[in-house]
Amino acid sequence: MNILGCLAAFIAMALAYLCSRNQRLLARPIDPAGRIGAAAFAVVALVAWIAGETSLPGIFAAATALMFGAVALPYITWLFRPATARKTR
Repeated sequence: MNILGCLAAFIAMALAYLCSRNQRLLARPIDPAGRIGAAAFAVVALVAWIAGETSLPGIFAAATALMFGAVALPYITWLFRPATARKTR
């Protein structure tokens, strides 16, 4: 369950990042319906972590996994697509 929780949290944060107008991975952000998908995957991550642990540690583990995904994805994008390779808008 912990691997499923981590995977769902990373997908949730990836969708949230790709919906942002400040994202640098795509030419333009994906439509706002992606935010609903991000919220759904965040709930799946929460449920998976609670199922794998008890209630309170599961909540904190899900929050930590979501925060890690939110911080790591822009850095991963920067690693593969440096600022000099981007076009200015």
